[in-house]
Amino acid sequence: MSSASEDHKLRVNIRNRDLLCVNGCGFYGTPQWENRCSKCWQLLQNTQKRNDDYLKNKMAFRQFEERRKLSTESRSLTIKNLLKKSPSLVTSPGPESSSSSSSHASVFHSSASTGHITGGGSSSPGTRPRTRQRSPESQMARDDLSSFLSRNVPPTIAATISKSLSQLTVSIYEPRMGPEDLSAAVQAYYSQLEAYLNAQTVFIQNKLSVRAVDVMEAVERYICTACYQRLFWADSDEEVADLSLQERIRSLNWVTFGFLETKLDLNKEQARDRLDEAINEMIDINSQRRVCEKLQCLLRCSHKIFDSLRESGAPTSADEFLPALIYVLLKGNPPLIQSNVRFISRFALPSRTMSGEPAYFFTNVSGALQFVQDINHESLKMSRDEFEAYTSGELAPPLNKGSCGCNQALSSMESSLARMKKLIDEQKQLSVRIDEFERQVSEEESTLCKRIRELVTDYPTPDWIALREKVARAEAAATDACSLNSAGSSARVSSESDDSTSVTTQPVDLLQ
Repeated sequence: MSSASEDHKLRVNIRNRDLLCVNGCGFYGTPQWENRCSKCWQLLQNTQKRNDDYLKNKMAFRQFEERRKLSTESRSLTIKNLLKKSPSLVTSPGPESSSSSSSHASVFHSSASTGHITGGGSSSPGTRPRTRQRSPESQMARDDLSSFLSRNVPPTIAATISKSLSQLTVSIYEPRMGPEDLSAAVQAYYSQLEAYLNAQTVFIQNKLSVRAVDVMEAVERYICTACYQRLFWADSDEEVADLSLQERIRSLNWVTFGFLETKLDLNKEQARDRLDEAINEMIDINSQRRVCEKLQCLLRCSHKIFDSLRESGAPTSADEFLPALIYVLLKGNPPLIQSNVRFISRFALPSRTMSGEPAYFFTNVSGALQFVQDINHESLKMSRDEFEAYTSGELAPPLNKGSCGCNQALSSMESSLARMKKLIDEQKQLSVRIDEFERQVSEEESTLCKRIRELVTDYPTPDWIALREKVARAEAAATDACSLNSAGSSARVSSESDDSTSVTTQPVDLLQ
């Protein structure tokens, strides 16, 4: 029986490798975590959460794109119905527009009205282009370029630029154009326009008050401003990537200048102020439309960073600048920063991003963004466990001078406490001075009263003598009245005492 029972016992044969984590990290896994160790399971959860957030944002933007598309189609149908009812709203080129080539300003207005205001795409011979409402920024950009061409460029060159811009804007608003196609089209236009301007005699011989590069910059300002919505929002997936990057930066809010090995000294108020100004400039990039304005914000941000390093007593070198720039990106978390960088690289003049001080700082921003995207425990020279714990919020970074996430807040509190202590000391000193002032006033008051009495006594005036006599009479009358009252009360007391004596003595006499 014993041998039979032993044959029916459950034999479990588990090898050591079956207990290890499936990721091969060397730790043991558990069935509850799908045969993963706790660290690998936590890493998997964080990765799935980021993927879920990415898909959620992507789905939200797809729904937004569908709503915007439906809204655009409904507006197009409404405009089409209006055009059928009112043919006068359609801008069709006629003899007047063809004869307006003699004046470059009128050519620009007519070409713009039949070019970039159209809905885009090639229209059939039997259809007419549809008008599109301009934004105030687009209208201002058109007026600025028209004024610039009318003042500085000959009519023939202005007419050629206006016509080519009209064709370019029509192609920009074609729905089949993706972001890379738009970039290729705009850069090809810059190249062709530059070749055309450099071949003109007026620019070769420097007969104009402007150079060819000035005209190129004016055209760039017009394209980036008038077509900003189409060029900047060319791909909704890039917006999702920007939101994912912002969430990534939020999870890295514990990374301070100490982890980045920068020599910023944020205990100094001037250094903190310059760094805050740099963060504001970095955030302000998204509010600008023109490439030159975005680059100017970046330029001012970089100068503020160098000023902060200078106030900190650190060397103003490239080795110190890049970590400080990464710190600005992490603390500022500027909105749509990746889209702004792509916008500059795609639609700026090549001269802006290839040479000069703005190009150098633009390259540094691109590198800093790449570092933020790829940042890990090795980048910060720390263990994987610490990095994951800090990123997930399970652990708070240590409170020390180099890597304390609250270092700036603590230094601000310390400076506030120092100012409060100084105010308390000043208050005590002021209280002592007030007591001394009151004592002096009291002494001077008594001295003054004594002197006045002496003067009145030594040199009395008739009025003072009359007043003194009046007071003396009043005091004498009051004294007499008081004496009479006291005498009357004494008499009443004595009479009462006599009566009581007589009353008490009668029984005695009777007894006798």
